[in-house]
Amino acid sequence: MKTILFIPVLFIALYGSAQNRQLDYSNVKPAQWVIPKTDTLGYGLSSYKGKPAFLLKRKFANYKSASVAYPKALNFKDGIIEADIAAPTGKAGYVGLAFRIRDAHHYETLYFRPGSSGTINAIQYMPEKKPEFNWWDYEAEKYQAKAILPLTDWFHIKAVIKARVLTVYINNQPKPVMVFNSLDPDLKAGSVGFWLGNSAAGAYKNLKVKTF
Repeated sequence: MKTILFIPVLFIALYGSAQNRQLDYSNVKPAQWVIPKTDTLGYGLSSYKGKPAFLLKRKFANYKSASVAYPKALNFKDGIIEADIAAPTGKAGYVGLAFRIRDAHHYETLYFRPGSSGTINAIQYMPEKKPEFNWWDYEAEKYQAKAILPLTDWFHIKAVIKARVLTVYINNQPKPVMVFNSLDPDLKAGSVGFWLGNSAAGAYKNLKVKTF
């Protein structure tokens, strides 16, 4: 009888630990990440505003540009993502997070426009499922939200993802700035990482992921 009781208890303990993981990617190790590097796009492990940072850098502007950098060995479905992000280019900054990343052209993104702080265009959600970043298909207000963002300074993001619901908090405020209830059903799981849109640079640090 003891053996019969022990097996399911052990199974539950192991299953629970596998499902509830807390992962710290504050120290970006390029060999363990997928990081875009081409003639027009690069990265750096440097500093920004006096803080150690991972930088994505784009040499040429292209309104269809979108790039992601992410850990290779992460499979995320639901959970909590936290990170600090900044837009060194200020009003021209399009920076954010990506999650459920399958590859460079299949993921969901939550990105920020500090140059549109205080307006409905400050925050944008969209799924990416095409070779080119087709943001114009997701311009409806339901995909966007207001927020107060610093133009070039660091700000903290907390994104809670559960099934098809995304809840976003900024700078540890208790009230969410965005609740979106229609995450893309085709993008069910994948990695988590940093996103850079049509900007010359994005700065990122302190990526932490908790899985449910």
